[in-house]
Amino acid sequence: MSFHQEHDALRESANRFLIEQCGFERHRQRQQSADAGSNLALWRQMAELGWLGITLGEPWGGMAQSPRAALSLIEAMGAQFVPAPYAEALAATHLLQLLGRPDQQATWLPRLCEGAALGLVAHVEPGARYELDCVSTRADKVEQGFRLSGRKSAVPWGDAADLLLVSARTGDAPGQRGDLSLFVVERSTAGLRFEGHAGIADERWADVILDHVVVPQAALLGPAGEAQDALDGTHAFLVAADCAEAVGTMDAVLQETREYASTRKQFGTPLARFQVIAHRLVDMFIQVQLARSMAQLAASIVDDGPNTSAARLRLAACKAQISHACRFVGEQAVQIHGGIGMTDELALSHRVRRLLAIDRRRGDQFHHLGTLAESVQQGVGLYA
Repeated sequence: MSFHQEHDALRESANRFLIEQCGFERHRQRQQSADAGSNLALWRQMAELGWLGITLGEPWGGMAQSPRAALSLIEAMGAQFVPAPYAEALAATHLLQLLGRPDQQATWLPRLCEGAALGLVAHVEPGARYELDCVSTRADKVEQGFRLSGRKSAVPWGDAADLLLVSARTGDAPGQRGDLSLFVVERSTAGLRFEGHAGIADERWADVILDHVVVPQAALLGPAGEAQDALDGTHAFLVAADCAEAVGTMDAVLQETREYASTRKQFGTPLARFQVIAHRLVDMFIQVQLARSMAQLAASIVDDGPNTSAARLRLAACKAQISHACRFVGEQAVQIHGGIGMTDELALSHRVRRLLAIDRRRGDQFHHLGTLAESVQQGVGLYA
């Protein structure tokens, strides 16, 4: 079986599992229930399938697969309603595997792989406007270790995390690449608070407040002041994950819209028979295929190594095109469905809101176009 066939088979098997466990009816039931037990049960099932450790090394119980394998799973998740921060959890696991000391890895990696704990990265801050190096959280040296003070915004499922990997400045040169460090902060740490809220697609977020949180020296993840490159690589994976999720969601939106237009009749004729509707469906199909190509490019960039200027620019191009496709496909689907396309009772409205959320996540279309325009002005090429 070839490299691509393996990932296609993985995605198809994930589709079969997720349709049963994370379909729209299950999603509605979870929305109406305050019990988080079903979410925990699903997380444990994903662990049993090996998904939580898919990129983790075998010594820790993982499958040691490439990031592309994880992205195949994320595309399948995009077509359903998975109540879990899967990509973000993989990002935290990757950072622990990359930067962690043996004792940190032994403490956390098996638990994360087994679904017994949830780890997340707390990096983005209010007002950062998608800039990765815009971090004002401080980590000051104290007798007990480090004192963390600051605020992190929009951590997915942040208030459910068992540990957070918190970025903070450890030097006296804000904005410099050699000034950023990561710390392992457990949920029970004194001074750690959460402010939960829901996003545009009912996704669960939390702001993390670090009110003079004191952690021991052993909480430092990797060398002090050398976390930026690892965070950049993790961010690249998360951008590729957004692209993969968007493709799965758009494909589901296109299928639902095609089925609706084929069965809904106007003047005794299916909507799909009208030329203007047929053309809109074709335009949606083209955008989905363009997005799929960009998602595959993003996956290959992450596999090959994303920490070069050219790779970052190509990822920006991928996200810009996919953000455009998210809005176009969502808007066309709602217009074809008419008023029913906005109702909560229809899965389509939930999917369209997710597309709008993905458009904004880690940089909207105009942010990434601005990055590309700036590179052109500076004479930096996409394939330098």
